[in-house]
Amino acid sequence: MRFELTFQRGGNLRMTTLAEAPRTARALVSEGAIETTALQARWSGREFAMPVAFKEKPARENQSIRANIGDVIYFQEWGDAYDRTGFENIGVFYGPEIVREWRGDAPVNVFGRIDPSQYDLLRQIGDRVWRQGGEAVTIRLIED
Repeated sequence: MRFELTFQRGGNLRMTTLAEAPRTARALVSEGAIETTALQARWSGREFAMPVAFKEKPARENQSIRANIGDVIYFQEWGDAYDRTGFENIGVFYGPEIVREWRGDAPVNVFGRIDPSQYDLLRQIGDRVWRQGGEAVTIRLIED
């Protein structure tokens, strides 16, 4: 499946889901278009995070604490690992990082990848969100 992320200050990123994380991809599809805010995720470094509240929470799949440029991840406070506060997001990495949050390393579902031809734009958007603050973003399914 392919998705497009459209940013308020300009730029569209294309993301393709990974076969190794089908439940996470289906959960995103079932939400329809998502309007959220891209925020700098300073705990993990070169990542912007977009808060979500999925009706159906995907289970753990294709998990890692390592992310590379272009990786798209889903994180929730997995019931067997954390006291739940309701934190849940989709993150996009614009550089290689260890995935962390305020309680330490954070296993995430790696479920998508930004088109490598867009890595320069991805870095520009990531740096913009870091330096200028959050911005509105829409995530929607696109036809192949």
